[in-house]
Amino acid sequence: MNAVIASVAAGSIADQLGLLPGDALLAINGSDALEDMFDYQFEVSGSEYLELHVRHNDGSEEIYELEKEADEDLGLVFTSPVFTPIKTCNNACPFCFIDQQPAGLRASLYVKDDDYRLSYFANTYITLTNLTERDRERIARLRPGPLYVSVHSTVPEVREVALKNKKGGHILKELSWLKSLEVPFHCQIVVCPGLTDGDSLRQSLADLYTLRPEAMSVAVVPVGLTQYREQLSELTPVDSQSALGVIQIVDTFKAQHPDAADFVFLSDEFYFKAGLPLPSYAEYGEFPQLDDGVGTARMLLEDFFNLENELPARIAEPLNVLLLTGKLGAMILQPIATRLNAVEGLYVDLLAVKSQFWGDSVDVAGLVTGQDILSTLSQMDISGYRAAIIPSVMLKQSTEAFLDGKTVSELSQALNLPFLVVQDPYSARELVDKIFNQQPVTA
Repeated sequence: MNAVIASVAAGSIADQLGLLPGDALLAINGSDALEDMFDYQFEVSGSEYLELHVRHNDGSEEIYELEKEADEDLGLVFTSPVFTPIKTCNNACPFCFIDQQPAGLRASLYVKDDDYRLSYFANTYITLTNLTERDRERIARLRPGPLYVSVHSTVPEVREVALKNKKGGHILKELSWLKSLEVPFHCQIVVCPGLTDGDSLRQSLADLYTLRPEAMSVAVVPVGLTQYREQLSELTPVDSQSALGVIQIVDTFKAQHPDAADFVFLSDEFYFKAGLPLPSYAEYGEFPQLDDGVGTARMLLEDFFNLENELPARIAEPLNVLLLTGKLGAMILQPIATRLNAVEGLYVDLLAVKSQFWGDSVDVAGLVTGQDILSTLSQMDISGYRAAIIPSVMLKQSTEAFLDGKTVSELSQALNLPFLVVQDPYSARELVDKIFNQQPVTA
């Protein structure tokens, strides 16, 4: 692997040199040991004179010599922050989502990354079970943070079972080592009923609490299971009763530790499964675990409440739009759809797309596939809809491709229906703008 350029900032030094997407940076100042963005930033930051060895798209190579301000960036974005092979996972967690996928998807979906570098640069969760002595030396020297750590349980025998790894039980030792280096980290506990809930969850929260402030937050999330899970008998999905039990454990912990209010957070799904209201906006603090489904619903609803008074009383001409999401998303969006339908002339039909691809137990919008949508809408009369609106979490980042490889354009053509993508899944304003920009609005 090399440092392959994904984009070049207009007007930047790299742009002036004529570097293009697809070109590869082979060396800086004669050093060809560029492993990742840590090395790149070390070579570039603070340097006024640089020598860049570049291989172009056509295979030709060129060396550029340049002068710049010490703090001036080159304007390069790379296809990956890691330039050498990604460190992969050495565990066999029965709830690993990668093992719950069918064959035939794009190759990147089967990569079990467990790389501390991606944890820092891309906020991916790691288990800390595959660190080499060189990795440890490098972490001690670079002190990258925050890292994101999949803990699941601090009880050694429970974590060994959860990871299917006899060496996986020493997580407290690893986290204490990070604390000694003053490397901050966020934690994740995947709740598998009968395994990582109950006493294991109580102990894990108590143990992680002692590692503050380096332990910045804990996200407690439900296990996700698909119909492709070969070891389903080992796992039980979170239901209303187990969700309520987890909520009670976390609420009790917070009551016993008042200063932990902004430390432990539950995934939105627990509240919906238990039939309980979401916590208030303030209870999520700085929303440190949004990428783990913690607070996304509250953030979206709060954003909508803040703009609700801006909605018109009516629109000039009738407008029908489809709002497509997963089962969990439909629960979140229901009050928003109800309020929008109070606008005279506007008809927003909220539709929870059934996941035939993954199975009925999957209810998040991020796993809705193109063929799920195609199958659902093909059985409906959609001739009266102006457009279908979907969130960007259904698509591969910066593309229009769903997980199953189908694209937004293919669906639009097959169904003869325009599709609009809400890029920011936490922005109710963008959602509302997508709807009302379909036609003129009157006060």
